[in-house]
Parts: sequence; structure tokens; C-alpha cells
Amino acid sequence: MRREFLQLADHYDPAKHDVAGWFISEKLDGTRCFWDGGLTRGVPADEVPWASTTDPKTGEKKAKIKPVATGLWSRYGNPIMAPDWWLNQLPSCPLDGELWAGRGKFQLCRSICGGDVPDERFDKIVFAVYSTPPLGAIFGTGQIKNANMVCNVDYLAIEAWIRQRLYARGARFEGVPVPKRCLGDDFRFLQPGQPFGKELAVLNNALENTPASICYLHPQTKLFDIPQEAGDQVEAYLQRVLDQGGEGVVIRNPEAVWTPRRHRAILKYKPFQDAEARVVGFTSGRETAKGSRLLGKIGALIVDYRGKRLELAGLTDAEREFSDRLPAAVIDHQHVRHLLAHRRGQVRRIAHQRQRHGVVHFPAPPSSFRLPPSRSSPSPFIPLASRLPRAASPHQPLPWPGAL
Repeated sequence: MRREFLQLADHYDPAKHDVAGWFISEKLDGTRCFWDGGLTRGVPADEVPWASTTDPKTGEKKAKIKPVATGLWSRYGNPIMAPDWWLNQLPSCPLDGELWAGRGKFQLCRSICGGDVPDERFDKIVFAVYSTPPLGAIFGTGQIKNANMVCNVDYLAIEAWIRQRLYARGARFEGVPVPKRCLGDDFRFLQPGQPFGKELAVLNNALENTPASICYLHPQTKLFDIPQEAGDQVEAYLQRVLDQGGEGVVIRNPEAVWTPRRHRAILKYKPFQDAEARVVGFTSGRETAKGSRLLGKIGALIVDYRGKRLELAGLTDAEREFSDRLPAAVIDHQHVRHLLAHRRGQVRRIAHQRQRHGVVHFPAPPSSFRLPPSRSSPSPFIPLASRLPRAASPHQPLPWPGAL
């Protein structure tokens, strides 16, 4: 059975989905992660049965694998190298959530969390917890196969590995088929089949003594029980999030159980959809029947999107100019509603990932430089995005009356 490593959200359609009585929260723009409760801290990463060690493109073992697991895993099964002083503050139970540096600071978060060694700036990162998945769910048998991770998950093999790991550490074990109490009385797992509402109650207790500057339960608000009022509340909540500099909201069914795939019991809602592509060059402005206004400027960006090379038009006049500023990490495309539009059948559905902020600027060329007819040298990996207002407070999640 096909599955993902973590639970993923589907897209919310106001005209289609009835979310009366559901929970709503701000959608954070950070690094998705899973904390295994400390089971794998200090274990060589390639010995962990759910670690991403296979290259999805070649099917061979990855040339580069982070040497040691920390217990903290990315959405695609890679170890996140956090320092011990930070990890020591986390509770002894599985957690599903987001590493976050604040609104509008995705690039900072990625630079801190994506390194091969623990970053000294980890004090800027907070773990916003969404769920506590049962071991039978997070490690349920199935095949993970996507562009970033390939792994055959065997629950029985992983359960045996966990048993061996716990016994090696001298921990007590009780409970079948998954442990109820391991590594002492404080190490607990949620039993299978528990709904999201139950998860919140368990997490409130599990995170009670955890410093909020390190790890906190992401606030959830219960929507009205009347469909029309709930829909209006979603729109009002979304607007408040955007006004604070956020990117969108997530809506969850309180009766749904944690499931490692994209499903409709958890919905995300953003004003703009986006995707990421690598900018590999640009075309020069061409003379057209309407004139030559773009001659001597950038005509379109050439992007590599999932192995397909496309031209991305719709730049503003400011973005077409060369400047003395260094290249920024982001292109602003609020005016481009469909960033990678369908082009000769090549792209039919965009994998929407995240939104960014900012404008890209190319360095000013020497006076003798002339624009090439088609492409320039490769550029860094650049997310394509829409602009949203920034928040005055970068760390504090949006407050809302009645949040748990």
C-alpha cells in the first residue's frame, strides 16, 4: 500500500467542504518534522529502518547520508541535526509538527535545520506540535515512493527493531503490539485509532512541563457547528492570519485519526498556490508587433521544473532590470496567478509547497555585456511565490479566542 512518511493535508474548497465543528489553526511556513521520542538518538542513520537512505532517482544507496540520527526527522526521512541542549528539552513521546523560526523566516529556518552539524542558531527555532502519532500509524506497513523519498516500511520489522533498541538500553517493555511504557514511566505512545480531539488532550498533558520557547502545542480553535457560520469563521480566521503576516490556515476533523498520507480530514487553505523550480537562465527581451520595450532587459526566466524546462513570463518592469544588488532568494509573483501554467501538456498539476516573500535582483553586468539570445549561466534554487504582509512579531502564533 502506498503511503507517505507523515500526514499531509489536502486543499480546502469553501464551496465543497463542510467543516462545521472542525479545528482551525495557522499554517506555519517552516520545516516539517517528526520527533520519535528519542528512540534513535545516537544511532547511525543508515541503521534506522525508516531512514531515507535510497536515492529516488537511481535506486541506489545515497552518496551522502547524515552520519547519526538525533530522533528528529524531516518530512522525507532525513535526520535533522539539532543540538543536545535543545533535544534534551523535548518530551519522551512521538511528536508531529513544524520547526519554525517565525513568519517570513522560512529561509532562516531552512539554513538552521538543514545543516550536517547542529547549528549554533538553534535557539531561534521552536517546535510547534500538531499531533502525536501512534507507532502503529507512523510505522504502518506500506511503500513510500515520491520524488524525495523511497522506503519500504515494514511494521513488524520496525517493531522488532524498537524492542531490541529498548532492551539494549535497559528499558522496561510492556504492551502488545506496541509499547505502552518504555524508557521509564514518562515514555508513552498514543494507542491506535485515537481521534485528533484525543490527541490534543494527550499533548496538553505531555507538553505541560516543556519550555514553550523550545516546544509548544500549536493553538487550535473549534469552529462553529453550523456550516454557514463555520465557513464565515474560516474566512475571518484566514484574513487575520494574513494580516499578521502568515500564509494560510489548516482545518482538521476532530474525529479523524492520524494517517500517513494526504487525506481530506485535514485541509489547508491559502490565498495563492505556489511551486518551486530552479532558475537556470533567462531570455532577452524581444521585439514584437507591439514594439521593443523589453529590448536590453530580461524577457522571461528559464526554469527547470521536475525535469521540464519552461519559460516563466509575467515579470514586473523592476524585476526585468539589472541592478547592483546581489541576487535575493525569492521572486515576487503576486501578479502571476498561475506560476507554471499548463504548457503543451507538460505541467497539468502543480505540486503546491510553500509561499515566500521578496524580489529577486540580478547583478549589474559590465558595460560591455550584451544580453544573450536565450540562456545565461545557472542560478540558485529559487522558490516562486506571492507576496504576503510580514508580521510585527516573528515568533508568536496568531492568538484567537477559545484556542486550546
